[in-house]
Amino acid sequence: MKICVIIPSFYPAISYGGPIFSSLNICKELSKIPNIEINVSTTNMNMSKDKLKVLTNKWVKFSERFYVKYYNILYLGFSLSLYLNLWRDIKKADVAHIQGIFNSPIPVALFYAAVLGRPIILSPRGVLGGWCLERRYILKKIWLNFFIRPFALKVIWHATGDSEKDEILLLYPRAQVEVISNGVFIDEFSKFKSLNKRDYIQMFTNNRCEKVSKIVVSMGRLTEKKGFDILIKAFNQVLLQHRDSYLLIAGPDESEGKNLLRLISELNLNQNVFLIGALENQKKIDFLANADLFVLPSHNENFGNVYVESLAAGTPIVASLNTPWQKVEDYNCGKWVANNIDTTLRAMLELLRNDRTIMRNNSLEFSRNYDWSEVAEEFKTLFKKLL
Repeated sequence: MKICVIIPSFYPAISYGGPIFSSLNICKELSKIPNIEINVSTTNMNMSKDKLKVLTNKWVKFSERFYVKYYNILYLGFSLSLYLNLWRDIKKADVAHIQGIFNSPIPVALFYAAVLGRPIILSPRGVLGGWCLERRYILKKIWLNFFIRPFALKVIWHATGDSEKDEILLLYPRAQVEVISNGVFIDEFSKFKSLNKRDYIQMFTNNRCEKVSKIVVSMGRLTEKKGFDILIKAFNQVLLQHRDSYLLIAGPDESEGKNLLRLISELNLNQNVFLIGALENQKKIDFLANADLFVLPSHNENFGNVYVESLAAGTPIVASLNTPWQKVEDYNCGKWVANNIDTTLRAMLELLRNDRTIMRNNSLEFSRNYDWSEVAEEFKTLFKKLL
């Protein structure tokens, strides 16, 4: 079974955040299943002005039965070579899995796959939430009506959670939607270096602290969408009860870094709140596993990989109602609250009072539902159903 994955950007374009890693990881896991071959048609587009330094117009082998072809972009993400060759890539496949909505390759891929009679799975990757659609609303409305609606009932939509399914059905009420979550490599996140609190702060901030009470962390691209300003303002009040506490926010700066630094300075939090840049691999795992609490009051997340990564590392979470993480309350490993200062503050204080060992065990138990191998089996079942 050959699956053609069409996606505007692919690994190593990690500046685009979670979707890059989730698309890479599910392709890896699917290629491990006998009789499934993954061929990714993408571009060398990167968020910076520089293109990815990758071989173009040739199939690159990532692993057994997993290949990627990067087509060169010209301007604003347009890739003439992709448009000219995508027909052939899809024709060789049994299923077309198209990922994204507001990107120029998407309607081209939808048209080609429909004409060729290939079953289509369409993954919006979190761009259909209300908060996201409000940005450039008119342009997005035109795009959805002219380029997506003609295919809306001809595809199987893939949502990563019930909230994203609702977002799809709000736009296209008769659409067929399958819910399959993203995942996490459970074994990887269970292996971390245990750090005491002072060593932790020194490792990630280069500051020496005599006393550390609580460590709160967050992670994500520094954009308005993530709600880091809400977190910082709530943490400012956490300090009234936990004086020697620290907040560390990890992630690459896209547009919000200067505003967050200004807010930190205005609240006189320079000694307690730190923006530490992007973290990867083992450092990321150690960062999550040794904290007391992870908090991300995002305005919109279709899944939010970092939530489940924190849980897999044994750290409870505070997630906003605009994310699909309500079940953490059933497992007593987090809070699911409105993304405003007061509710975020109350959730943080409650979880910081709880027994850390119990919260770790509860977080680990809940995260086991999201192992990538299980997610891959769900996709395999969906592919078979389409053929």
